[in-house]
Amino acid sequence: MANKEIKQEKSVSVNVKISLEEIANLIGETCAESYGVIGLTQSRSLKEKVIILTKKNYVKGVNVTKELGKFNVDIHIVAASGVKITEIASELSKRITYMLKKKYGELFKKVNVYVEEIREI
Repeated sequence: MANKEIKQEKSVSVNVKISLEEIANLIGETCAESYGVIGLTQSRSLKEKVIILTKKNYVKGVNVTKELGKFNVDIHIVAASGVKITEIASELSKRITYMLKKKYGELFKKVNVYVEEIREI
């Protein structure tokens, strides 16, 4: 009788911990490299002044919520004048979605981009 090798597959559950700061830094760097984006800013009321966030404060411009086991990301940006705003928001959303899926897998469902202000470059 020949020896038969029996392979046993084990189900592995993996817990992934991702910090908001890590996500915010990835998003902030992606924004900095994107055409038409001046920078990240935080959500504000109409009376508040818009301030471009520095790297140490990127987390203030990113909001992450969980819905049906997946995460949604809201980001707030300042866009450059003279560039099609819908194109900036759409391309930035696609790029950030790609970067998040590349780094973290299928944990993220949606990226919403909110343009808080348009400025001259």
